[in-house]
Amino acid sequence: MPAMSKISALATGAAAVTAATAFVGVPQQVKPAQATLRGAQGSTGASSAGSSAGVALGLGAVGLAAALTRPVQAARSGVVRCAYDASNEIGACDPLLFWDPVGYCKDGCTKEDFDRRRAVELKHGRLCMVATLGMVWPDIFGKFDGYLSPSQNLKFSDVPSGIAAVSKVPLEGWLQILLVAGLIETQLLKDQSFGGFGYAKYGAEPGNFGTGYWGRKIQDPAERKLKLTTELNNGRLAMIAMAGMLIQNGLTGQSPIEQLTAGHISPFNDGQGFFAFDPSQELGACPPLGYWDPFGMMAFQDEEKFRRNRELELKHGRICMVATIGMIVPDLFGRFGGYLSPSMNLKFSDIPCTIEAIYKVPTFGWLQVFALAGAIEAKNQAFPENYGYPPFWGKINSLEPEEKQKKLLAEINNGRLAMVAMAAIVAQNGATGQSLVEQFTTGNLNPFVGGYAQQEAGDRLSMRAEFGSAAGKSTALPWDSVPEGLTNDLFNPTYVGDAGFDPAGFAKNQRLLPWYREAELAHGRVCMLAVLGYTVQTSGAKFEPFITRYPTDSADPLKAATQVPIVGWLQIIVVIALSELWRYENVISKYSQGVQPGDLGWNPTAPVSSPRPKWFGPTFTAAYKPEEWNNMKLREIKHCRLAMVGFFFMVLRNASTGEGPSLLPDLTTAEFQSSVGDFIPRDI
Repeated sequence: MPAMSKISALATGAAAVTAATAFVGVPQQVKPAQATLRGAQGSTGASSAGSSAGVALGLGAVGLAAALTRPVQAARSGVVRCAYDASNEIGACDPLLFWDPVGYCKDGCTKEDFDRRRAVELKHGRLCMVATLGMVWPDIFGKFDGYLSPSQNLKFSDVPSGIAAVSKVPLEGWLQILLVAGLIETQLLKDQSFGGFGYAKYGAEPGNFGTGYWGRKIQDPAERKLKLTTELNNGRLAMIAMAGMLIQNGLTGQSPIEQLTAGHISPFNDGQGFFAFDPSQELGACPPLGYWDPFGMMAFQDEEKFRRNRELELKHGRICMVATIGMIVPDLFGRFGGYLSPSMNLKFSDIPCTIEAIYKVPTFGWLQVFALAGAIEAKNQAFPENYGYPPFWGKINSLEPEEKQKKLLAEINNGRLAMVAMAAIVAQNGATGQSLVEQFTTGNLNPFVGGYAQQEAGDRLSMRAEFGSAAGKSTALPWDSVPEGLTNDLFNPTYVGDAGFDPAGFAKNQRLLPWYREAELAHGRVCMLAVLGYTVQTSGAKFEPFITRYPTDSADPLKAATQVPIVGWLQIIVVIALSELWRYENVISKYSQGVQPGDLGWNPTAPVSSPRPKWFGPTFTAAYKPEEWNNMKLREIKHCRLAMVGFFFMVLRNASTGEGPSLLPDLTTAEFQSSVGDFIPRDI
């Protein structure tokens, strides 16, 4: 049976099992004695492809169990084995070096355990490299002509790209694939790593099947180490990429190439793919925020879940509208006369207008409240979102469609406002111990300054002495210590903006710290330009006469990115590549000579004593004093960090709504600003 489409189908199906089992926490450097034993492997390239295609589904389940199960300790022998030090093995490379967050190589790990996991990691990586090619190759270069199964009238062109191909291949085809995979594993490669614990044999070098690097035995130890590291890292990247493509494929129903060519950047709620329901067209998406879902509640939801969320939103909004009135009306208009509970001698006037009222109402009173609420719920079970207009009068669907939409929108917005208001009233009540009306009548409008406040503003100086940089704590996290490798000095001459914040521990690697700062500045500068580019794009400003020759979209920058022609992207990539090559040759490679990270030499007159590169383009001169220069650098790094966060959320909003945000305010008058809704029945 022809191979390419079957390998694509095989790889996409098996990678779903094997990619999740990848063990990525093993290290790089090879001991001299071990390097001598590793005579002639070089198992990248063709070896990867052959082994990966051969593993397929036959070893998917075995690999899953092998990668996730802890090895059995040799307790029967009664000999205590020391943990194997895997930090000198190949794979511990920059920037994470030896990275083992799960702790596979900690106490109890032996050389045999490590060999098993390394063999599993290599096999999964090789399989995922082939699978990644199988996900994109058919859509780019086309499929085979002719029939995949003449008896079933199934052509190669009928097999879709992606995980949908798994269900298209007939049973006989899968049997052939498994047979070929078994022959490759057992006969061609003679893989001995079958049978699990106590039976598998990994040899002196796990994953080495003796095929060489494209048939060539590499003799140079340095070249061989480089090839092995490259294969391992490419396999790790392929496992992550394959997992991402499978998830994206499952969510959208499209292969990666189909998504790109269709402009289908976001997999959620844009009318395409698995989540085709578009909540932005539902009632409640109104100015000024439009469709607003900052927590991504609808990211993985369909229409049924949306209806459920809408029902909850309406119910909580209605309760909060009534509760808000209940927190204000008694203090304004008085309480009922008489007794709330005669048996307990409890009057209505004894109930406060605060959250303390919860504890004043007796148990039998709460039972009555719950009984009434249950009766209302049961009566309106058939119409959970529609209580009629006016409410509870039994007049369902009596309004005209336009009038009904208007009143439903008013109810949703009033409920949202009431939920926010009720949360604020309860928080204010808890902080002050007073009801809302009592706060206004006594002038206690600020819960943090007054006789009832827990701590006066004058105590802030003592707090600064206890927390923050004055107490040797992190400036960014005043309750935490300064991370290792940082100075906690905002005006550090080398790393301006050091606020003592390093949750990932990158600063521990001082050798790579200049490169981290270089990357931070480079990404931040790009994001500042990107935020500006979003604003220019959404404002409709385009350069003439070239870009407007193409049908680019001003409102949706992500979609516009897919409309730029290939020639345009090639020009962009060439310019970026040349700029990056210059930066590497003149900045990154000159750290040892004193060149500061991120210093591109744009301002030759800057008060800098260290060596500086000579910028290849136009420069500008501005005579800064040293204090002014340090302030400018601090502002730049702050703006860079803000731009990276801001650009992320701009892209997120663009992907979820189909419209790009802008830094420029929208000065057009929205409908809700120019008219007042009709909230009172006209017949009254």
